[in-house]
Amino acid sequence: MKIQYLGTAAAEGFPAVFCNCAHCRAARADLVRERRTRSQALIDGKLLIDFPPDTYLHALAFGIDLSAVRALLVTHSHTDHFYAQEFVNRGYKFAREMKEPLLELYGNAEVRAVFEEGTRRELREDVAQGLRFHTVSSFSAFSAAGYDVLALPAAHTPKEDALLYAVTREGRTLLYMNDTGLPREEFYTFLAERGVRADLVSMDCTQADGEPSSSGRHMGFAENEVVREKLVKYGIVKADTKYYVTHFSHSNAPFRDRIREAARARGFIAAYDGLTVEF
Repeated sequence: MKIQYLGTAAAEGFPAVFCNCAHCRAARADLVRERRTRSQALIDGKLLIDFPPDTYLHALAFGIDLSAVRALLVTHSHTDHFYAQEFVNRGYKFAREMKEPLLELYGNAEVRAVFEEGTRRELREDVAQGLRFHTVSSFSAFSAAGYDVLALPAAHTPKEDALLYAVTREGRTLLYMNDTGLPREEFYTFLAERGVRADLVSMDCTQADGEPSSSGRHMGFAENEVVREKLVKYGIVKADTKYYVTHFSHSNAPFRDRIREAARARGFIAAYDGLTVEF
């Protein structure tokens, strides 16, 4: 299995879209290295996780054929994770000779509502035929693009059933935990009861080594360490499991070298835009 981190920033990006703080000014001086776009990941070139407004930029920057993507897993409806309006361009005269005629979308009920509202005005019927939405919820299991997927509850927002995903194919498992605070105990028991053994764990690290999130909706290194301990305790990981951190806020100075060393000191690997990992 291969995961490519297309974007590794929190909602505002880095440098942040409207910000002129010292961190963002410094990042603008070296955008080739320091730029972090909104969070998104691609598995084996055919399974996307999230669809931010930066998706088009990601396709250009990393040479991705978005028409070859077979399925999309959406974590939640916030705009930095789901830009629904783009799908009106997937067909008709806007998209010819696509590799995959059908894109399967998976998300919670609120994501579906955002999809329907975002595409209502411009989605042609012939384009709609190439989009199939599946409503999924916490503690559900389904197949997508040849992968076995478990949807898990995120501790992110009370307004919707925000999701985390465990994705398995040919004996390899990715546990993808973006946009969440510390999960509840039932998160771990559900995975343990189903015999999940993750080879790679990817965790929200919005706060990095800054102040802990007062809302409990995100994590930093301190919370990442708690999650790792829990995963080990419940037998959900292996001795050689790798732990990656991503989704960094501009407030916590996510410069590549600084974050890499801060993560390494704690036994984590810091993702950056374009990083590809095979496992």
